Amino acid sequence: YTGIEWNDNQLELTMEQFNQYFGVDKPAMFERGFQLANLPYLEDGDVKLTQSVAICRYLARKHGLAPSSEPELQRCDMAEQEVMDYRTGYARLCYDPNFDEKKEEYLKNLEKKLTAFNRFLGDGPFILGSKICYVDFMMYEYLSQVKALAPDHFKDKDNINKALAAIEALPQLKAWFNSEEYKKPRYINSPNSKFPGLGL
Repeated sequence: YTGIEWNDNQLELTMEQFNQYFGVDKPAMFERGFQLANLPYLEDGDVKLTQSVAICRYLARKHGLAPSSEPELQRCDMAEQEVMDYRTGYARLCYDPNFDEKKEEYLKNLEKKLTAFNRFLGDGPFILGSKICYVDFMMYEYLSQVKALAPDHFKDKDNINKALAAIEALPQLKAWFNSEEYKKPRYINSPNSKFPGLGL
């Protein structure tokens, strides 16, 4: 979205890569100047960060995507934690050995949460109305994953769908969403999960 150049170093979903990271690369992060060792991580000059939300907040402040007033901060803080709840609940279900048994209860609670968040968004299209912020990108990622699992629960959530469509329509991102790379089948979760999401 910002147009900056960056290197995306990803781990392949193989035991060899996992053993390399946990056995060698992760312990070595402290020697490289990280205060905590985890994935994902960001190196930006002298800045070395771990934890996805910390990274999002840093990039938002650096690139003009952070809230700029106390009311905006409050709204973004609430939305940020709400979308993290979506991700946590979704991941907990997808990796649960009793996925099939627990999915029905998850969907009941999901419907309540989506109805409330749809109301929270209002006319939007973004969390701060016409002003885009970093939480909008988090919302897009996490709700798109949930939507892949439970598409029927999004059919009548007009405000949520409008927000997701607004992200896809951003001029800076349209080329990516239309690219062959984006359309490739990909895992959302580990292939060992109960809902890998392959082919979405």
